[in-house]
Amino acid sequence: MSDVKIVRLTTGEELITKVVENEDTVTIKNPAILIPAGKEQLAFGQWLPYADISGGITISKKYVIFIVEPQVELTNQYSTSFGSGLVVPEKGPVTGAGFKLTP
Repeated sequence: MSDVKIVRLTTGEELITKVVENEDTVTIKNPAILIPAGKEQLAFGQWLPYADISGGITISKKYVIFIVEPQVELTNQYSTSFGSGLVVPEKGPVTGAGFKLTP
């Protein structure tokens, strides 16, 4: 489970962001707004590009409709564009490493 979530605000904006939940507030860091860009396509836009929110921004929970886990592909794209650059590999056996495991 990642700290990257999708947050829907009462304004209708959907953000993908790192989230820290508190009792009455939500603190978000490195938020990107999700923008529909065609059939089954999304684009990221910088949220509040005119403000210095590098330390995060705290929002009252009364302005948050929901917080959900994004799909792995969306988390990976966000991490590549706005986060650490680390991505979650697909599940499956390790192959092609050039070595053989022996019992």
